[in-house]
Amino acid sequence: MRFSSVLTAFLLAFFLVTSGTLICTAAPAAADATPAETSESSTPTPTPTPTPTPTPTPPPTPDCRAVTDTRTWSATKTPFVVCSIAVISKKHRVNAAYKPRLVTTKLATSGISKARLQGSAASAFKRLFAAAKKAGYKLAVRSAYRSFASQKASYRRNKVTTAPAGASEHQSGLAADLAVIRKGRVVYGYAFGRSSAGKWVNKHAAEFGLILRYPNKQNKVTGIPYEPWHFRYVGVSVATGVRATPTKTLERYLKVS
Repeated sequence: MRFSSVLTAFLLAFFLVTSGTLICTAAPAAADATPAETSESSTPTPTPTPTPTPTPTPPPTPDCRAVTDTRTWSATKTPFVVCSIAVISKKHRVNAAYKPRLVTTKLATSGISKARLQGSAASAFKRLFAAAKKAGYKLAVRSAYRSFASQKASYRRNKVTTAPAGASEHQSGLAADLAVIRKGRVVYGYAFGRSSAGKWVNKHAAEFGLILRYPNKQNKVTGIPYEPWHFRYVGVSVATGVRATPTKTLERYLKVS
């Protein structure tokens, strides 16, 4: 009986110890079973695209035309300039001190030994001559740069179609009188204007930055009668603008007298 009691007590004690151990060891398991807090996977906030700064509209370019010639006589050693274009005429003269920088061209000439022009004009006439040659015309220069003294002597001989000294574009080194050599003969003057070569030059001059400086029936504007042989370098943009005016004159394009 005593043995049974001892055995019963031993089994009870073993059961309690075992249960306590299970309880003790199970408790952490229960804790582990508790869902751990997990941070939500956050989606990265997109970087906003910066709004481009609008390009400011540039102010309109002021019209450089329609200016007044305010030079004094002593200041006429340089030309009256409008929109970077030298204007030389009876109303806008230069004196004998005006001497532009010139180059001697390799252009064909007639009646003169050499043709001297400003570099920009020389290049334009060179391109014109090359294009004319491809079109079947052999052009020649009859007059290019003329000094104040040379112009003065020319004016004494012919006051009808020649500008007085100081009023001639030839002194600028930007103008040339043209002719065409046809079958060994030089065609110049008004005959050049009537020739197919003269008409071709007049039609294509602006492409090379050149203008027919004294158009027909515009002497009241230019101060010079019609000269179909006289071409002046002004640059392609201005030449195109001049051709677009009703009178096709530099004066009306630049809005000067």
